[in-house]
Amino acid sequence: MRFIPILLFLGAWLVVIQPIRSQGLIDGFMRGDRKANLSITYSQETYDSYYINKTETKDPNLGTVTSQVLNVYGSFGLGYDLDLIVSAPYIRNEASAGYRQKQEGFQDVSAALRWEAYDYKIGKSRLSWLFALGYSMPMQNYISDELIAIGRGSSNWDGRTMLHFVGGPFFMTGQYGYIRRGQVTLDRVVNYYEPDQANPNSGSKVNVPDVTELIVRTGFATRPFYADVWYQQQTPYTKGTDIAPGIPFPTNAVGFSKVGATVYLKLFGQIGLTAGYSTTIDGRNIGKSTRLTGGLVFGRFSK
Repeated sequence: MRFIPILLFLGAWLVVIQPIRSQGLIDGFMRGDRKANLSITYSQETYDSYYINKTETKDPNLGTVTSQVLNVYGSFGLGYDLDLIVSAPYIRNEASAGYRQKQEGFQDVSAALRWEAYDYKIGKSRLSWLFALGYSMPMQNYISDELIAIGRGSSNWDGRTMLHFVGGPFFMTGQYGYIRRGQVTLDRVVNYYEPDQANPNSGSKVNVPDVTELIVRTGFATRPFYADVWYQQQTPYTKGTDIAPGIPFPTNAVGFSKVGATVYLKLFGQIGLTAGYSTTIDGRNIGKSTRLTGGLVFGRFSK
């Protein structure tokens, strides 16, 4: 039986958790002094093929993997140039074939500080340079070495920088980040040994590979309406394993390229609706998935 990494909202990474707009916990819009935003979203993600290293394949013993996520995302302006962002999802994963028991529960709670270091005015346009530092950790002791695990079980540091340009309703944001992941203790002793991985004579701790991430997003943002398209690329930075018999999921080097879109429409007052779509166009040790998202937003969405 192959160990298949379930496709999560990996930006949890803050790779694994996502805000309402798209991939990634952080965007370029500052909340504003003492202003808050709260969203509750539901997402469904499915795949019936996955990548072993970079080779796409299917497994009849797995069928279609479905991941359902109920996520709470909030942001609060600690000042005009400093925001606090938090996110926490409840996840249910199951496969349509085989005899694997579904996995569900609270996954990882994430928190981040976003700082707008510089703000340049260019005529009626504006260019901002921002930095963010985040941390995520498991909310419960879930299984991390299952075929359809809800997460990797590691605690992660996430640091990134971004440039955010706004000209009227048009905007463009580019960000680059590095996620440092901690070790994970497996629920079983693995039967192989590799340097910096698990030694069956010394326990079941394994390293989860670090990753880098690039996200480019562009679109239109006004108070009553928001729409964007985005591209996300995640690349393993440290050595990891590929999917194979006997190799635990947490050690897999996971990478991917995704594209997606997000829309928001204000209903009344400070309440609005959001919806999103994304698909995986390339990957490594990950499901070739498609995701649909919808939810409610309380508070200002972007500008």
